[in-house]
Amino acid sequence: MNKKIPKQLWLFAAILLFIIGFFNYRYNTAKEQTDNLKELYQVKNNRGFLTLLRQGHSYIPLAETIEKISKVSDQEDPAKVQKLIELAKTRSKEADQYLATLIEFSDSYVSDSDPRFMANHTVMTSKNQEDMFMLALQADIFMTMYEVSYNYWKDQPKLIPQDTKRMLVSIANELRSLDETLQSFKDRAVYNMEWGDFASTEQIKDFTLREIKPHLEKLVEIKSKFRE
Repeated sequence: MNKKIPKQLWLFAAILLFIIGFFNYRYNTAKEQTDNLKELYQVKNNRGFLTLLRQGHSYIPLAETIEKISKVSDQEDPAKVQKLIELAKTRSKEADQYLATLIEFSDSYVSDSDPRFMANHTVMTSKNQEDMFMLALQADIFMTMYEVSYNYWKDQPKLIPQDTKRMLVSIANELRSLDETLQSFKDRAVYNMEWGDFASTEQIKDFTLREIKPHLEKLVEIKSKFRE
């Protein structure tokens, strides 16, 4: 003989199903809102990245200034040499900041990856992006020129050693190569801002980082060999 299910049990089951359905609805709504925010965040980043790439930052003036420093004679007026070094410091700081910002805007859209604070209070989405940012910090030119400046004024007589000059030549050559690489992506950025889609922008960011990485590694290598 079948027993009737108590009304209280039916009521409890109905309430439980309602609660589960309600929380599922709230969860799905919240997830959709979060995904929309992530996508908007990425659209903003894509636009910023393409703008930085399109407007660009030429490394040629910095490379030329560093080359001039590498060619100064031992009889050169110290004030003139220091003026060149200060110019190189200013230009290198601008170049370092540009590259760091470009990398910060290069994060790729991944639905399960949340933007978060990383190195130097930057906001990024992946370990790979953070690694590139740290590599750029290691490859920075400003601190190198700061060291050159400090050593120049500390030494008596005021001379730039030959090994320093050789390092500067190597850095200048690599900066020219880096500039050429970045310029090669400029036309793509211009086209993509007008006609490109989300996926093609993601590809440009990925290709750009992959292409500039060897240049940064080379700069780190040049600086490391000099300090040995």
